[in-house]
Amino acid sequence: MSALIAVLPDHVANQIAAGEVVQRPASVVKELLENSIDAGATKITLHLDGAGRTRIAVSDDGSGMDKDNAERCFLRHATSKIQSAEDLFNLHTRGFRGEAMASIAAVSHITLRTKSDDSTLGIELKLEGGSIINRAPYPMETGTFVEVKNLFFNVPARRKFLKNDRVELRHCVDEFHRVALVHTNIEWIMKSDGNTLFHLKPEPLRRRINAIFGRKYDERLVPIEEETDVVRVKGFILKPEFAKKKRGEQFFFVNDRFIKSPYLHNAIREAFEEVLTAEHHPGYFLHLSVDPQGLDVNIHPTKTEVKFEDERTIYAVLRSAARHAIGQFNVAPAIDFDSEVSFNVPPMPKGTLPQQPKIQVNPHFNPFESTQASKPVFRSDDEKYQRIQNEKYLNTAQAFDAPDHSEVQWSLEEAMPAEPVSGKIIKWGRYAITTLGQKALVIDIQRARFRILYDQIWSKLQDTTIPSQQVLFPKTISLTLSESALYQEREQDFAISGYDLRPTKNPGTYEIQGIPMFIAMDDAVPALEMLFEHYQELEEGGEQKLLRSIALSIASYGARTQMPKTAEELYVLREQLLSSSNPQHTPKGKKIITELNPEDIEKTL
Repeated sequence: MSALIAVLPDHVANQIAAGEVVQRPASVVKELLENSIDAGATKITLHLDGAGRTRIAVSDDGSGMDKDNAERCFLRHATSKIQSAEDLFNLHTRGFRGEAMASIAAVSHITLRTKSDDSTLGIELKLEGGSIINRAPYPMETGTFVEVKNLFFNVPARRKFLKNDRVELRHCVDEFHRVALVHTNIEWIMKSDGNTLFHLKPEPLRRRINAIFGRKYDERLVPIEEETDVVRVKGFILKPEFAKKKRGEQFFFVNDRFIKSPYLHNAIREAFEEVLTAEHHPGYFLHLSVDPQGLDVNIHPTKTEVKFEDERTIYAVLRSAARHAIGQFNVAPAIDFDSEVSFNVPPMPKGTLPQQPKIQVNPHFNPFESTQASKPVFRSDDEKYQRIQNEKYLNTAQAFDAPDHSEVQWSLEEAMPAEPVSGKIIKWGRYAITTLGQKALVIDIQRARFRILYDQIWSKLQDTTIPSQQVLFPKTISLTLSESALYQEREQDFAISGYDLRPTKNPGTYEIQGIPMFIAMDDAVPALEMLFEHYQELEEGGEQKLLRSIALSIASYGARTQMPKTAEELYVLREQLLSSSNPQHTPKGKKIITELNPEDIEKTL
């Protein structure tokens, strides 16, 4: 009988292991940076060429290795952290993965140069496909240099699934952020294609956050600190007004390791539930310290998921600490009872004197006379609930989730008259009320302007650029290094959107010389920040996706300005809306028009 079970050759087994460890260039960056940290380095430099596809190089001034250890580190299941099985649950470093260097070497060309303090001369090893092809002495200072070239050269199927350079570089930058934010005592340098993206000196966490994400973050940070017998929480949360609809600056670190935990993220969400809507995500940079005996970091190949022994207690402590920080630093709206309102008196006009207050007395007042004033009405719980149920149907601003911003078909009267509608229209707060046949229409004015502007901008972008208006007093905006690199890469796209940015003498700082004609100057910076967010979220840079991002960013802020005030402007708004591509919903799927039949009105009366 022929053998059914076969033992895989080493080179095939190594490629399978590499598939679990090395998913993209960012995976290599993560492993090499963590190795340098474990070596006790005080300065780590990362070089990328071609977003890591062509070359990844990491150098450090750590302890280094001698000749025997240098060769042994490329063996499978090789580690300097584990001596027994019990050590798996008592890790104080980056976790255990004994196949990292072997897996990286199996799918790339590697050059390793290293020297320990005990050695008089360093060693250089060159590997191809996991096999050592050359070893030689190499003169160098104490430390380690690892160069990874031609990633996935022998696995073309894996290389084919890599994204474009901008996306892969963004993933590498994310991994760099995750280690730089927790190891603030290390000097970090990151270069891409010869350009320095980050040069971070040893500094406190707050300064490190500002150095990575920009000085604008300094005013957004709220410190948080709590210590119990189970967990110690320390770090910063972002103020609610800077929360985003897309997940961005959410960083959890447990025992100096970056983790992803939807469970703990929900604890922060609950702490912000009274000051944030459900669609917004709070930002945070939180460091948690727990006993390694109560933590399992080896439940996932990428080591970004962990298992807590007492996760409920950690959840409660984290939520309580976040709420305490919000209240302590007056992040939530509050009444200032310490202010002395009696002094808030405006100055009197020049030449006038204060008059003595007059006392008014009602001579017919009789304190013993009974009054017929109506007593307050106290409703029962059932009556209150029924009233809420009746009132909720009057809410015309309910959200409608449209997948992928797709256009939703609307269902007004199909037999719409060809002539302009001549029904009356009135403005009531943020709504306009008009008639269409036998129906009354309640129109959300701001959302209507969003739809109208989006259609206008989208139409212009198909053939030309958005007209730009020059500003008299330019505003200054600070961009992070990644945002600056994105702007330099897509400067033409920003020009198409109507923005004219000019670099200043300070690195990373730009002056806004021109803005799109559809928005006001006060909204120019927030709209530009939203545009950066949209660009960074795009996995692929398709032209239609880019144009849609431009239209969404500008139209959403342009809808807030130039609100109609007169009856003529309301008529124009209504006609433009009913002539748009989708009068019923905004480009993001939210409802614009609420229809009321006579029967519906009778039910509410």
